[in-house]
Amino acid sequence: MDKRFLITLGVILVGFFGFVIFSRVESSKNQIVSEGSQNFYGNMESKVTFTEFVDFQCEACYAYYPHVKQLKEAYKDKVKFQIRNFPITSGHQFAKTAAASAESAARQGKFWEMHDLIFEGQKQWERTDNPQAQYFEKYAQQVGLNMDKYREDLGSDEVNAVIMKDLQDVKALGGTGTPTIAINGKKIELPGPDFEKLSKLLDDALASSGQ
Repeated sequence: MDKRFLITLGVILVGFFGFVIFSRVESSKNQIVSEGSQNFYGNMESKVTFTEFVDFQCEACYAYYPHVKQLKEAYKDKVKFQIRNFPITSGHQFAKTAAASAESAARQGKFWEMHDLIFEGQKQWERTDNPQAQYFEKYAQQVGLNMDKYREDLGSDEVNAVIMKDLQDVKALGGTGTPTIAINGKKIELPGPDFEKLSKLLDDALASSGQ
């Protein structure tokens, strides 16, 4: 085979692979790395962390909501609580929009206020054709958000990356439905939406941690 042809072919291949590597590096630079939701409540120094992955349009999450809220208040001096996102869009068309709304509020320090309003209004906004315009924007105004920033964050890559990281983490945890609850990073069997049963889980975890 002609030596000049081999040299030319080699230059072409080197250039091609160099382009592929450069493209991958540039692509990785543009990817947003997220740690997922950082919405905490309670004792930040606690040895027990109670994490709930929620779908704001899920009926079961709606049923657990008042009990978890009561639990947060009862154990806020002892336990670190965290809410993360698990929108199951195959069955709940507005779940991701609701998650994005809550995470956008989180960027202005109002996650918990937005979280509560979205859950408490679930039976109203899920029946509309545009809950963002008809309800979530009103909730955002109600909790005192800067609306320009809220709207900017709502469709941002950063907020989307937070939700996608939560979905990745709950999948790794073995979560298949909502709510998925974990204590200290370990998924637990749901005891049912009952304050006393949830309390026992935390009491046992606190006792095991020596706290």
